[in-house]
This record gives sequence, structure tokens and C-alpha cells, in this order.
Amino acid sequence: MPFVQVFTREELSDAARSKLAETLLVTMMNLEIGHPTDHARAIGWVWFHTLPGTSWSVGGRFDDTYVKGRKMGLARIIAPEGILNSELKSKALAEVTRNLRDAMGAEDDDDTSGVFAIYEEIPAGHWANGGKILRLSELLNEMGGDVSKERQREMKALFDGQAALREHFGIPE
Repeated sequence: MPFVQVFTREELSDAARSKLAETLLVTMMNLEIGHPTDHARAIGWVWFHTLPGTSWSVGGRFDDTYVKGRKMGLARIIAPEGILNSELKSKALAEVTRNLRDAMGAEDDDDTSGVFAIYEEIPAGHWANGGKILRLSELLNEMGGDVSKERQREMKALFDGQAALREHFGIPE
């Protein structure tokens, strides 16, 4: 159920956007739940934003001084807190960055230092679907897939640890 926002300086063709959307969704669903499912696809969104060069300040400038012919793009992955551990987040960032670089047609001599991906987690209780606040376990059940028992234990430990800290320090939820 990935949400990914893609920002590019140059417009991507319809074919490139279609291929990238599919690749990003499959990549994220594989990492989040083991494989794509119809329900995860139904709530897996990719938004494309093309911002012309005049909207990008690089190095504090709106000209190409620091762009230097590089492709410029950003993929922002938005996910519920705990759905991926550190290792899976690293894989997501590497794969999404590579997918974006490929979709933009970066040449071999492009150092790709203008292609970024960021992973943003939304805390539990700060996320709703159809007006209903969903806990991660509910969301995972709805999406299907094959989240391993180990990953389920990691997720439980994360949330149990957060609850224990809140209780110990009297922090409201």
C-alpha cells in the first residue's frame, strides 16, 4: 500500500510514468508484504509532479550552474511507521532511487547526485482510510501478503516498546 510522490525537473513520457508507477508499486509491495496483492494495489498510489527548471533552486540558484546536465528527481515514499525495518528501508531507498534514475533516462556519465529518495514514516494513529484510523496490524491484514512471523515480532516489539516508554514517562498517546 505504498504511497510514492515523484518529482522531476523534466516531464516523463506517459510510457515512462506507467512503467515507473508499476515498478515502484511492485518494489514497495514486495518489501512491505512479500508480494503484490489486489487490495494493496487498490490503495497503492503514485503521484507524478513535474516542476520546470525555473521551480528548482540548486545551490541557491535557479539557473543550471549547479545542475550541470544532471537529471533531477525526488521520490518521496510515505509509509506507516514500522511497516519496514532499517534493512528494508535501505533496500526501498536504493531500489526506488535506481528505478527513478532509469525512468528519467540518466546517461552513464550522469553521477545521479541529483536523484534522491526519502522515506517518511507516519506515526501510528496519524493515518486513516475511509474515516477510520487504522493500526498497522489492521492495514497488513487488509492488504494480505506474507509478512513473516519475524517481521510481525519486530513490529510488535517496536509498538510495545513505544507504549512502555509512554507509560513510564507519562506521555499521552
